[in-house]
Amino acid sequence: METIPMDYIEKEFMENYNKNPRGWRVLSGKARDGYYNLYIVNFSTGDAYVLKFDSPFKLRPVGVGFKAKIDDLNIQGIKTYEYGFRPLSSSLFRKVMEAIRLREFPILIGDEIRKILNIEPKPTSEVAGKPTIEGPLMVIRNPDIISLRQIELEYKLRFELEKLIFKKGYISYF
Repeated sequence: METIPMDYIEKEFMENYNKNPRGWRVLSGKARDGYYNLYIVNFSTGDAYVLKFDSPFKLRPVGVGFKAKIDDLNIQGIKTYEYGFRPLSSSLFRKVMEAIRLREFPILIGDEIRKILNIEPKPTSEVAGKPTIEGPLMVIRNPDIISLRQIELEYKLRFELEKLIFKKGYISYF
């Protein structure tokens, strides 16, 4: 399986998302090797993107990935919500912004979260210029690796990521 730079995967995913924004799930977690994994999957089509990157705390993380089929991954049993860009009503947008300003995120637990998650994800062209929320990105502990195939993929991604980090001339675990 050929590794692909993170930027190309991001572009291809957004093109596919904008064609059909339904069914996508995004999961992320810190891998056993100290890097981070990002899984972008569509359970209805079976398509998946797997990325390994150095840090979610950097503006431009260094990463590589590959296209896969969901059968190559051990994430079937993980419960997630549908990812997407959701336009918000003015009142819901004000509630979200006020909670962020006051740092009272528990305010959003419950009815507001349900309201947001019940909004159908839209292509980015339909939400441009409107109050929009993106997500959710589910943070998970790295799924248990049970197949030899997945172990091979993990090692290949780690190797390619470390080559890329070395080529760029820096190492960052932060």
